Amino acid sequence: EPHKKLSRITVRLGGCCSSARACPAYAEMAEHGEASSSGTPDLIVQVISKLLEDLVARNDQLPLVPAQVTPFHSSRPPAITVRNYLEDRILKYAGCSEETVILALIYIDQVVQFNPEFVINSLNVHRLLITAIMLASKFFDDVYYNNAYYARVGGISNSEVNSLEMEMLRMISFSLFVQGDQYERYRASLYSHVGQPPPPHAVAAAAGGGGGAAPRGSLAQGSAAGAAQLTRQPAAAPR
Repeated sequence: EPHKKLSRITVRLGGCCSSARACPAYAEMAEHGEASSSGTPDLIVQVISKLLEDLVARNDQLPLVPAQVTPFHSSRPPAITVRNYLEDRILKYAGCSEETVILALIYIDQVVQFNPEFVINSLNVHRLLITAIMLASKFFDDVYYNNAYYARVGGISNSEVNSLEMEMLRMISFSLFVQGDQYERYRASLYSHVGQPPPPHAVAAAAGGGGGAAPRGSLAQGSAAGAAQLTRQPAAAPR
């Protein structure tokens, strides 16, 4: 049985450069001052990276069934790690807030919950991350970048990021709203992995009110076993 919930996930993507310096888009963004990293959720990203890396490592041992291949899958995993992808690309150049990162995690968890045949692995994790971050930023942030910019950050084409956006929306039934108490459970679970309570936070501002039980076996329940399984990394996406 594949480890499907985020509390048990492992994945990787193909579609990014192996390092920020190797990617012309990064050099261009840095040169023009387009990339800045203010208020990045470092602790949360470290936990998510570890959880995803562990999950991907386990799921990569499973055979890939052709019926499980989606637009998020590449032909081979990229060289960049999940953590490097999140920190050196997404956080550095997209300037994500803590709320955006946590909402993105919830969207990825929902992809798995709503699509039981979908398994996160090294072939799809990076594309899942950049797409979920983009959707979360559009939903939560007052100011966000356009799809073309996220495509450059993620190391994929503009047409592909547009296609992945619609595919993820379809897989989560076009539901981006997250109940406040569900959001806070995910947040508390992530902070529990670093041994500290989450700092005071206005939940309603991020997710919009209470209601809704946490999905069973998900990160929202804060299971210790599931806590050790998230990683990420970016690199040029092989086809």
